[in-house]
Amino acid sequence: MGLSLSSIQAATDDYVEKRSIDIFFTENVLLWKLMGRGGMEMNIVKAGDLVDGGEKIRVLLEYAEANSGSYGNTTKIPQNKVDILNAARFGWAGYYASNTIDLDEQVQNSGAEAYVKLILTKLRNIEKTIRNKMGSEIYASGTAPSFMGLGNLFVASGTAYGTIDEADMAQWKSNTIATSEAISFKAMQKIWRTPAIGIARSKKPNLGITTELLKDGYERTLQTQQRFQDVDLVKAGFDNIMHKLAPIVADDNQTANYLDALNLNYLKIKTHGDYNFTRPVWEYDKEQPDAKTANSRWIGQLVCSNRKAHCRHTGLSEPN
Repeated sequence: MGLSLSSIQAATDDYVEKRSIDIFFTENVLLWKLMGRGGMEMNIVKAGDLVDGGEKIRVLLEYAEANSGSYGNTTKIPQNKVDILNAARFGWAGYYASNTIDLDEQVQNSGAEAYVKLILTKLRNIEKTIRNKMGSEIYASGTAPSFMGLGNLFVASGTAYGTIDEADMAQWKSNTIATSEAISFKAMQKIWRTPAIGIARSKKPNLGITTELLKDGYERTLQTQQRFQDVDLVKAGFDNIMHKLAPIVADDNQTANYLDALNLNYLKIKTHGDYNFTRPVWEYDKEQPDAKTANSRWIGQLVCSNRKAHCRHTGLSEPN
């Protein structure tokens, strides 16, 4: 068996970059928008979205009108009671990330010989891991303790969302377009027109999330002078193209051929005040005192207050 090192290898140290390069994690525009514009970096959630507890998170819905009609000399005003309130109820979701540093790592990754401080890198990795897990599941269908994500929001009639079925409340409608068509300005107009909750700009979707191929394809259909961007998103690292003042953003977690048009006035992430990305702290194992484990935990849920305000198109393709 020959020597494992040559003369040059034995006498020459490696050049080591003094910081670790993140080659795994991706950012998530929906979490960035819903968790306080920077909450994903600083673990801050808007105060109004912190909740104390409860069996579930309840969102009150005013879904019907009182008696009304034209009024004249012989009109008799109805006296019957009309139910106008109900509530969507969302179970708690919870996510964690954890890691351990053992005796060998503490002994060997120490002092000047430690090019990268493993103990600090693992702490940062824990914080990124929990956000990355949330970002991947917010588009999917789930049940507590997972996100009731966009897959639940756009599920077909016959399956309850927030404990309410569309068949029992017509206003709790899921908007989904499945027509096969190339993405274009005309297709986008149809998507934005489908959530028929009002004609005011505040009633229309204000964020579109799709794949990079579809975002680029839509951009190619626009004239140069029509191409605008949301500056705040660009500064945060999210490339986008505008449609009716709503940024269209790509996300690697989005399903191929999908575009979700969301109105964030009616979509929130509620966070439990005691589990708002708990700070990871190294804790010793009593049986192995030189093995330390840290974790971060988050509990809350994605909740919706007007299901009709959003639309998903599942049959889009790139334009020629």
